[in-house]
Amino acid sequence: MLEDNGLNDLDVIWNQACDYGAEGEVPEGTPTGVEHLASLLRVYNSAMGGGLGFALEVNEPFRVRNAINALRYFELAEAADFLQDVLDRSLNGESPDSLPSDVDFYDLVDDETGPVRRAFKAKAAEIPTDFGCD
Repeated sequence: MLEDNGLNDLDVIWNQACDYGAEGEVPEGTPTGVEHLASLLRVYNSAMGGGLGFALEVNEPFRVRNAINALRYFELAEAADFLQDVLDRSLNGESPDSLPSDVDFYDLVDDETGPVRRAFKAKAAEIPTDFGCD
C-alpha cells in the first residue's frame, strides 16, 4: 500500500468512510465498498459513543437498515441479524430496557482490530475495486 502521511490506503479509506458516515451522506460516485463502510460506521460509531439505544435514536430506520446491509456485505451475518432484531423490536415499540444489551452488540463488532476492521480489510483484499483500489 502507498503511504500518505504515515497512513496506508486502507487507513485513508477507513477515515474517509468515517467522515462520510458522520456527515450522513456519501458523494455520488463513491465506490460501493466505501459507501457500505460509511453506512456501517455511522451506526457503529453512534453505538460505540452512546450505546445501542442512542444509535437507534439518532439514526433513522433507513440508516440502520443500511448498516445491516453493510454488515451482510462485510459477511458479519451474526451482527447483522442481531441489529435487525433490535431494530424490529424497537420499531414494534418495545421498551429500550427490554432490548438486548450494548455489551452483546459490542461483543460482535467492537475493538480497534476487531471484527469490523478485519472484515473491511478482507473485503478490500477480495474486491479492491469496491474501494476504489486497483
